[in-house]
Amino acid sequence: MSTTAADIATWMTDIITTERRVTQTDMVDAIEAKFGSDWIYVNDNGHPSIDRAVLREFRKAHRGAVKWNREARAWYVEDAPAAPAED
Repeated sequence: MSTTAADIATWMTDIITTERRVTQTDMVDAIEAKFGSDWIYVNDNGHPSIDRAVLREFRKAHRGAVKWNREARAWYVEDAPAAPAED
């Protein structure tokens, strides 16, 4: 069975949910180590990046639960809001 973009996207979602915050650089390195360099490319700025098909599937997989911090170049999961206090 070969790995699909959806497989990697699900794995990414699990990692980010568990770790709570993962930088793009760390995720690129982890994907390349676990799934191979076929899933990584060098973008127009000369930086290693995650395959666009994986990122499309990732957006579907996390369904808004994972956020992107552009300045930190990291994905993160917000803590669940506290339940309102009962009077």
